[in-house]
Amino acid sequence: MAKETVGKKILRLIRQSDLVLFGLMVLTSVYGFALVYSVSYTNGTGLRGCLMQLISLCAGLAAALVISCLPYEKIAAFWPVWTGAALLLILLTFTPLGINVPGTDDTAWLAVPLGSFSVSVQPAEIAKIVFIITFSRHLAYVGDRVNRPLVLLGLLAHGMLPILLVFLQGDDGTACVFLLILLGLLFSAGLHPLYFLGGAAGVAALVPLVWNHLSADKQARFLCIFFVDRYAETTGWQQRLALSAIGSGNLWGVGFLQGNGNYLYARNNDMIFTVAGEEFGFIGALLVMVLLALLLIAIYVNARHASTKLGMYICIGMICYIGFQALINIGMCLRLLPVLGITLPFFSAGGTSLATLLAGMGLVLSVHRFSLTDKREHHFR
Repeated sequence: MAKETVGKKILRLIRQSDLVLFGLMVLTSVYGFALVYSVSYTNGTGLRGCLMQLISLCAGLAAALVISCLPYEKIAAFWPVWTGAALLLILLTFTPLGINVPGTDDTAWLAVPLGSFSVSVQPAEIAKIVFIITFSRHLAYVGDRVNRPLVLLGLLAHGMLPILLVFLQGDDGTACVFLLILLGLLFSAGLHPLYFLGGAAGVAALVPLVWNHLSADKQARFLCIFFVDRYAETTGWQQRLALSAIGSGNLWGVGFLQGNGNYLYARNNDMIFTVAGEEFGFIGALLVMVLLALLLIAIYVNARHASTKLGMYICIGMICYIGFQALINIGMCLRLLPVLGITLPFFSAGGTSLATLLAGMGLVLSVHRFSLTDKREHHFR
């Protein structure tokens, strides 16, 4: 029998996975890469400017396929290893190894030397996937005991550790995403609504105290949403220009590579949604949201058909991660939410973010593959 080539092996793995989900992953990532390339093209760097994004895209898709072949339960069984590695990387950002990426005010990256140049890695992005794995396993372990006070305290302690570390890095936006993943998973596990109401009441009571301790810049990020004219030339300038760029695209946009929004800060990152709106118009911006919505639906289908609670929680964790982060990012661009420095999943420039996100999607593909296997075995028994 002829030996199977690498290409045929890859095609076989793709066919055996969730084809709809994998196809949506590829379409969304390629669209995102096109937008990042457009920004690089208009600022004169071309492919050189987004080479790491292309490498991360290919590496992430390859990792997703490999992870999809591994039983997600066995991956989760190594949670002490993943937790230790993620915490170590985050803690290293508090040492002289931690760096600030140009344009940011938080020390949340590590520089990894690669020969004559170095690559910046953001440990918090890796920690998101690790947290989804470990917290899902924790929820699966406690089962129906989630509403017991001591069990809930243990879950909250588990969830607050990465939130606190990321907050201390100065990355408030990512800390919010961790918190929303935590709340989403607790809700899916059946936590009683009274706990959420109590928590909401506590947060509401603390708002005046927290507000008085915010810096003037952070207060202005909220105020500029309501007092547009007052902050139009200061804190609100980025969102004002973002809306201008999106509006200039009208229905079909000015055309690929024809955008003129380089005056807009972080156009390839936090404001990548504006590139879709400017170059592909309302249709292009709508396509971004439709692709993300279809991805979330496809993941939800896998959550519904998961053969174990662990698999279901992993899928729901990924839904919370992608869904909440996308809502915050698009809300920032449309001046519905304050600017928190949140990237748009699958679209924004960022090698660590894209590669780890695709690796996390590999876990969902693993849930799909092994849930089908479990159901076949149960049927035959």
